[in-house]
Amino acid sequence: MMKKQATTVEAAVSGLRGRIVEHGASLSPQQRVIADYLLAHLEEAPFLSILEVSERTGASEATVVRFAQRIGYKGYAGLKMALVEALREERGSGRRTTASAATQAPLAAVARLAQHNIEATLASVDGSEFEAVAQQLAGADHLFTFGLGISAHLADLAAYLFTEHGLRVNSLTTRYTSPREQLVALRPGDAVLAFSLPPYSRETLEVLREARERGATTVVVTDRATAPAVSLVDHALTVSCQGMTFTSTTAAIDVVLNALVMAIGAHHREEALEAISRINQILEGDSSLVD
Repeated sequence: MMKKQATTVEAAVSGLRGRIVEHGASLSPQQRVIADYLLAHLEEAPFLSILEVSERTGASEATVVRFAQRIGYKGYAGLKMALVEALREERGSGRRTTASAATQAPLAAVARLAQHNIEATLASVDGSEFEAVAQQLAGADHLFTFGLGISAHLADLAAYLFTEHGLRVNSLTTRYTSPREQLVALRPGDAVLAFSLPPYSRETLEVLREARERGATTVVVTDRATAPAVSLVDHALTVSCQGMTFTSTTAAIDVVLNALVMAIGAHHREEALEAISRINQILEGDSSLVD
């Protein structure tokens, strides 16, 4: 009689437990707490951010990372990826699994993390630097925005918001030509606003370097003060964008962008009001819109 094949999740438990046993002697007491928690909440673990593991175990985020490295992963992301793949395969096999907190309340978990990111950003953004960025963007002759990956969405959003408030803005794209080619019209007095989130793009750095060499004001929105783009710009705004998966979240950046729009509107109130008025007139005459 054939031996019953272990489920993927059971195999994941076995693999994780095996790594823990193998390296158990070198685990600190806090790291053992992390190990026990992950083994006890295996279905939920793939959906937990490093912040949530830290909060639930009482260990620091650095300790969570060191734990993952100690048992043979490059970092928490590597451990999480292994658990995600195990759970994905388990769900794909058609087996019914026990409902967990992660499957019951993903919306609440994501909302809590978004709230944390917003609060962390509010605590970390320097008020004078924020004001300087608002003044530079408001005073620019022409503003160019740029980003790749999820940052491309942010660049488009920024261009939309600033245009709605009277700024001359173009979002650089990679669809048809190099973004550096699109900077051919860049002049001193213009500004470039870039978004640079992990994994950092070399092309974003090249755009900022080009803009700085040509005398434009350069601004970056990024996730940490030591990000590669920071050394290439006149102004940097650092935001918390920790996600529950492997993609950065944008809730805090949305807040920062809307705050910049309000600050810019205050700097050139008449132009902003005129732009809003014109847009309202256009929308009123647009027969393609419905109430």
